[in-house]
Amino acid sequence: MEPKIRSLTSAGSTSGASAKPGASANRAAASGGRNALALLSYEADIRAQATPEELRYHYANETRTLIPYGQLFLFRRQGVPAQMQVVTASSLASVDRNAPLIRWLERVVKRVEAEAGLAEPVAFTAAAYADADDPELDEFPFGELMWTPLSGREDRWAGGALYARDRAWSPSERTLAERLAGTYAHALDALEPARRPLAKTRLTPRGRRILIASLIGTALFPVRLSVVAPVEVVPARAFVMAAPIDGVVDRILVAPNARVEKDQPLFVMDDTTLRNEAALALERRRVAEARYRRAASAAFRDPEEAREIAIAEAEFDLARAEADYASDQLALTEVRAPRAGIAVYSDRRDLEGKGVGVGERVMTIADPMAVEYSVELPPGDLIDLDTGAAVNIYLDSAPLSTINAGLDRVAYQTTKTSDGRDVFRLFAEPDADEAPQRIGARGSARIFGDWVPLIYRVLRRPLAAARQAIGL
Repeated sequence: MEPKIRSLTSAGSTSGASAKPGASANRAAASGGRNALALLSYEADIRAQATPEELRYHYANETRTLIPYGQLFLFRRQGVPAQMQVVTASSLASVDRNAPLIRWLERVVKRVEAEAGLAEPVAFTAAAYADADDPELDEFPFGELMWTPLSGREDRWAGGALYARDRAWSPSERTLAERLAGTYAHALDALEPARRPLAKTRLTPRGRRILIASLIGTALFPVRLSVVAPVEVVPARAFVMAAPIDGVVDRILVAPNARVEKDQPLFVMDDTTLRNEAALALERRRVAEARYRRAASAAFRDPEEAREIAIAEAEFDLARAEADYASDQLALTEVRAPRAGIAVYSDRRDLEGKGVGVGERVMTIADPMAVEYSVELPPGDLIDLDTGAAVNIYLDSAPLSTINAGLDRVAYQTTKTSDGRDVFRLFAEPDADEAPQRIGARGSARIFGDWVPLIYRVLRRPLAAARQAIGL
């Protein structure tokens, strides 16, 4: 490589047979000093540019003072997919990328990159990398081209400069163009804003194949299909305390979630009507009993009265049955616990004074050590679930703890919740080593289904919504 100072020499040699050796050396030193000062002054002018646009315009137009050329084009790697595109051209205020000349130059540079590469300076003719029938070969007056790459330290700028003229390039001009490219690249690197790491990543064909294979492998990676739904801790095998008769709940005798013993009174129904009916039934029994005894006594004196004994006895049996029934109904007004446990209901104020029918639930008696988890799964989240599927419970009262459970049963029909939502009821039983949780606690449950590709898990709901929207 020749010294760069030779690329700036503009005068020919003046050595002759009669010239003194000392005078020739002095003239060469003076010429070299002027060229070095010119180059330093030019680089100072480069650093004076304030914006990337001004610097690119300076590169495209002012470089002619050092390197004679017909036209200069600045390229930058950009777009999707990333490729070399003309961003600045000498003697033009702006570049129209749809212009035939610009598109032709970009095709030429693309072929040079494919065959020779753009990482190193290269001089070539336009005809060597263009189609023979390209009209630009005849219309563009400059057939000798020279490519000089541009690359800053932080890789914010990736591109190059394409010089064009009608005569071949000398080695000294190539050296000078390379030196100028390094100076301009450094300046562009300082003025250009920082680019995102993804934006400056250049993948080789092998890297692209690896990336595509990685994406396909990630998309097909098997994962467990799962859904998340609200969950509540409910008693398992709870005994329902229903209203034994039609009537009104008079008093609740136990507090919510209070522990109760077997045969302990739980609540009392209003007995006003039943108490009066029992009293009337008792009086009717006494009247029927008196008639029966009178008929039995009269039968000893008058055989004709013996015929009334059967009727009086039937009336007495009927009155006695009615009295017993009224007494039994009155006894049902006080409801007692059939076993020990806790009384589960919301609030006594919601029950006292409430009219209920026979069989309507008032409260439940539950064993606090036997609980299960009731999951409210929306129909849109329903997936194929098998009995025994893994369920992870995350209660709001213990957000850092995970409770392991297994799916026990799934309802086949939806039910309405208190807020009017349609849900499928799922019930899960905790694992044997899990401690029982407080009845009534709420949280979230993740129910796991079959193994599926990751891409299916990601696109399952969008695909379902799309099918519902377009009807396919």
